[in-house]
Amino acid sequence: MEHAIVVAARGWLGTRFHHQGRLKKSAAHKGGVDCLGLLVGIAVELGLRDSKGNALVLYDETSYPHNPDSKHLAKRLSELLQRIPREQMDSGDILLLDIQGSPQHLAVASIEKGEYRIIHAYAPARAVVEHELDTWWQSRVVCVFRIP
Repeated sequence: MEHAIVVAARGWLGTRFHHQGRLKKSAAHKGGVDCLGLLVGIAVELGLRDSKGNALVLYDETSYPHNPDSKHLAKRLSELLQRIPREQMDSGDILLLDIQGSPQHLAVASIEKGEYRIIHAYAPARAVVEHELDTWWQSRVVCVFRIP
């Protein structure tokens, strides 16, 4: 059975990339979302909560630049989610990825036909996409987090 986070993330595929966006595509609108916005949207759809029972959406931030503060991002993820060893990564886990020399990008891990993949709002693709977690992307994984 597919992880609920992955099912929700796949529902965002094709939503256009928009910095600080929080809007899922629909028949009437192309939507707009960035990598954090994708996770916020999934958290809203699934009612995800932190280990204290607080809705994760309460921690949403929208005042970050195109190249966010990687230390702040890693700190917030560590406060809200459970950091796990890379070897324990599974479908539905959240990946912090190094882009342009610093950990500033987020993705959802997925598995299809036994192969790891990632779902993320990716600016160069101008949309939410899913693709193989190939060697290049694997080398970009800084931390893996699990939603409690």
